[in-house]
Amino acid sequence: MEENRIHLKDLLPVVKETLASGGEFLIYPQGVSMLPYLREGQDRVVLSPFSDVARKGDILLYERRDGTLVLHRVVRVEKDGTLSMRGDNQYFIERGIAPTQVIAIVKRFYRGEKEVCVNALPSRLYRARRALFYPFRRYSRAIARRIGLCKRGK
Repeated sequence: MEENRIHLKDLLPVVKETLASGGEFLIYPQGVSMLPYLREGQDRVVLSPFSDVARKGDILLYERRDGTLVLHRVVRVEKDGTLSMRGDNQYFIERGIAPTQVIAIVKRFYRGEKEVCVNALPSRLYRARRALFYPFRRYSRAIARRIGLCKRGK
């Protein structure tokens, strides 16, 4: 079966129009920046209209100044109103995202047939655990790699 992909960037005017009229838009996320929470090829994300008020932990679709569309989590709302964003699978925090760059918010997604609400207790616990262990992730991965190398006899 031949697979035809339409890039979100090409659909952006339709997405914005749909959201502006109060509708929602379903997308298939690509990339690894939101692993393990959102998985390429397994999940379908529902984009909902954004109300100009972001909170720590929200997953937002935003457009970078270079035109790239990104689906990341808010790690901090700054005093000047800008947002600091990061993918769950990343170390780098992207700062200075203006609320005007935000296109949509994710309130739920589907993994197979199961609907997952991003504000439900399991999702909130996941976010809390990720935030708590974020400073240690880089070191734990390095240690795991070293142990793996030792087990292989290198």
